[in-house]
Amino acid sequence: MKSNKIFRLSSLRTSIHLDGYNVTHYQELHKFSSEAEAEAFFNESIQELLTHGWYDVESVTVDENNKDFTPDELYGMFLELKNQVDEFANAIIKPSIEITPYSTTETTLWQSKFGGLPYLPKNTTYPEAPDGTPLHLLAQINFSETPNLEDLPEKGILQFYIEASGQTAYGIEEYPQLKQTTFRVIYFPEPDLNIDNLLNNFDFLPPGIGLPLIDCLALNFAIKSTPMSASDYRFRSLVKSHFPIFQQSNLTKAMANSLEELVDDFINEYEEKYEESLGGHCLGGYPAFVQNDDRADLEEEEGYDFLLLQMNSDDEHSIMWGDEGVGNFFIQPSALKRLDFSKILYTYACC
Repeated sequence: MKSNKIFRLSSLRTSIHLDGYNVTHYQELHKFSSEAEAEAFFNESIQELLTHGWYDVESVTVDENNKDFTPDELYGMFLELKNQVDEFANAIIKPSIEITPYSTTETTLWQSKFGGLPYLPKNTTYPEAPDGTPLHLLAQINFSETPNLEDLPEKGILQFYIEASGQTAYGIEEYPQLKQTTFRVIYFPEPDLNIDNLLNNFDFLPPGIGLPLIDCLALNFAIKSTPMSASDYRFRSLVKSHFPIFQQSNLTKAMANSLEELVDDFINEYEEKYEESLGGHCLGGYPAFVQNDDRADLEEEEGYDFLLLQMNSDDEHSIMWGDEGVGNFFIQPSALKRLDFSKILYTYACC
């Protein structure tokens, strides 16, 4: 009878699988001329790992009332999922507007930019922190300069301000932050481009020592397809709803646990292939994370699932959020449809 054994470590991806004359070790297939040779290699591989501190974390007592999938079934499901990583990524991919900054000697007051001076009609109150400290412009998007993206405005100017006098960490006084106290998002649906009607004296601004960038940068825009980060709080549930394997019923506890481990295995496969392609400055699409997705902890009826702006650390353009971090602004989709920017989730995290 053909030997079929599996030594499960932290996941099926790192397991050792004996199947007759073949042994799969760390996803590399080893073929032997006899079952005895294959089993000897299988046992030696296990002993080597145990010698180096590994232990069989998946060894469980199986009884008649809590049967698990067989090793062969589990490994077959894992291989099936592994072969569908690209198909899943394509099923959930979303368009975004990629932002490419560039240095310039001058920008207009109404131009899209990172940093610099804002568009502001003279009859508009300049945004301030609760203590009266003027906020600094972090980013300004003029939608007449961007390609169209579903749900984003087709016109108008959207601005992002943060407290940058050094009293907060990039305008964050509590984390994650919903209250627009030390940050502000302002939208002008019908910009007035008459320079005489615009504020042009900004001598009242304190030095922007707490900004993540040094210079004012002009912006170019292009549509880009964006994969979802496996750190996104929605990712795991999307995986489980996409594959019929995870929708089986009448499972024992051991079977249910094995399927959860298969989700972990799939996520690891996905991350290896797609995580490096995430990041960059963008509007819309999916966010990138250097830590956790804190949206999962918000107790709101509607999630902050639209990425309004992402600004990454960018050595080429001297943009640095702490230690290679990222700043994100999120909005609830229903609020965006109303062009209501009064309730924004602002997060910042670094390595």
